[in-house]
Amino acid sequence: MTFYNREGMLYARINGKRISTKLKYSKENIKLFTSYSKNDEFFSKFNVDNINIPTVIELCEEVLEEKEAQLKPTSMCMYRSMFKTYIVPYFNKRIDEIEPLDIDKWYKNFTNKSGIITSESVLKPAFEKAILRKYITTSPFVITKPRLKSTYKINPFTLQEIELLLHNSNGWFKNFIGLCFFTGARTGEILALKWCDINFNNYTIDINKTQTNGFTQSPKTESSIRIIDMLPQSEDFLKNQRKETGLREYVFLPKGKKICTSSYLTPTWNNLLIQVGLEHRGIYQTRHSFASNMLSNKEDLNWVSQTLGHKNPGITQQKYFKYIPVKRNERKNTFLDTIDTKSAQSI
Repeated sequence: MTFYNREGMLYARINGKRISTKLKYSKENIKLFTSYSKNDEFFSKFNVDNINIPTVIELCEEVLEEKEAQLKPTSMCMYRSMFKTYIVPYFNKRIDEIEPLDIDKWYKNFTNKSGIITSESVLKPAFEKAILRKYITTSPFVITKPRLKSTYKINPFTLQEIELLLHNSNGWFKNFIGLCFFTGARTGEILALKWCDINFNNYTIDINKTQTNGFTQSPKTESSIRIIDMLPQSEDFLKNQRKETGLREYVFLPKGKKICTSSYLTPTWNNLLIQVGLEHRGIYQTRHSFASNMLSNKEDLNWVSQTLGHKNPGITQQKYFKYIPVKRNERKNTFLDTIDTKSAQSI
């Protein structure tokens, strides 16, 4: 229940209905009206249904609490951010006041597919809860959502560009991007590396955690937990980095401090791109560069997929298909090979 001062008179909003109390606006009358509203006679007099219908926001907060028990802290940060940005400003109403037209208008605020998917995964369950509790009978999600394409593009660096970037960098940052380019690991996975994960005897690197937004947690997916080969280039960068950090726990500790988020790398990375005259690309393109360069140089698809931590080679093949060389001299006979062109011309 909320109160309003309208031309000196006390008005109240109860379960979404605004009513006049026919009392002057004052703190005393607010207390009096609040006390009176606790009995059944009040609801009968003002024709207000004695059912506390929640707002969309309240039910969404319930959904978020349930998700918190199941999701990683970084995922919850993303959900709560989308909730504040795309749900709170548009759905501060009772759940039974939302219509399909409201959903249609809401969809128009998005420019990418992932934003809709994340927001819907909070909003839709809120309406499902409302149906189960009989606040509403149907969900307003009866319209077709817009088909938005992701604007993100895979734009890998060539081997020549990689060489240029490494030649113009130094210290821990050179070792960091070198490891990115020659392991294909995600930036968060490399930030989380400890020296106990590095095996110089077996030439392997154990990827078992990631560092994101201040949290150290398990990697993105189950398949992301993996042991990868330490290529000769990676070995060189790691040995150089060992001189930087000595016997301390983490592999990368610039200025003696652990890097808590990949955004720490952004200024140095952007300045490096400007310095060497390359177009702007996110540092995550180092991972795509590893995949595209390995596949275009005919490395085994299964090995590349396992190194990247993909669930199966099919995902790798679909994502980097255009970088896999076509073996034209080994092309199998197809339907086209069975056509007799000379006979066809005489028809």
